[in-house]
Amino acid sequence: MASTESANGGILLSEYDLILKLAPHLDRHMIFPLLEFSANQLVDENGQATDEQKAREITQAKYALTKKTNMTDYVANLYCELQGLKEPPVEYSDRRQKVFAQLEKYEQETGKISELLDRDDVVEKLRADKVQNLEYLKREHDVRRPRRCD
Repeated sequence: MASTESANGGILLSEYDLILKLAPHLDRHMIFPLLEFSANQLVDENGQATDEQKAREITQAKYALTKKTNMTDYVANLYCELQGLKEPPVEYSDRRQKVFAQLEKYEQETGKISELLDRDDVVEKLRADKVQNLEYLKREHDVRRPRRCD
């Protein structure tokens, strides 16, 4: 297969880019580093994108990949970059507040077990058997089994 040359005489590697073929089979946590790697390949020594269109496509892919996650600030920055905005819309700050409220709720719910796991005397008594550990924590420290998160 012949490789295509770019305007400056270099070989374009985009025809060998397998991300589009791999992406449907990978989890978003595995796709994201590949997108970051591809984006970094488009930056020259001066920090300028060598292919603006390809850089925009990668930014759009990162936005699509992360917009339903709790990475609200990052998603807002990507949105601003794509739309040419300086400030993100209010919906992103609202979403951010919801994420922090949820995080605080989870921290409160897990506070007791977190404190216990910070104590060396408790950790030393834990074993490889998770059922036995739960029984020990129930008996000695009144820890209940967590409710299921759906």
